[in-house]
Amino acid sequence: MKTLVQTIVIQNKLGLHTRATIKLVQLVESFDATIIIRHQGKQADASSVLGLLVLETCFGQEIEILAEGKEAEQAMLAVTRLIEDKFLEEE
Repeated sequence: MKTLVQTIVIQNKLGLHTRATIKLVQLVESFDATIIIRHQGKQADASSVLGLLVLETCFGQEIEILAEGKEAEQAMLAVTRLIEDKFLEEE
């Protein structure tokens, strides 16, 4: 199975904090795909709130998103859109 990979910059001021992480997990769970997030030598399954919080990502930092599975393309698009839209948070 092909793995899609994309690098993106965290856009929201608070980074991947609890509220943003929960939004990401809920989004990822709606797809038939496995999403992995990598940051500074660590990685986490995007369906795990705790795993994502341990990555300690902040505003302006790059993360790498890996997507694999039946709906990998749709999931990758949705995840990158959520990050680019600053997790739908106000400044």
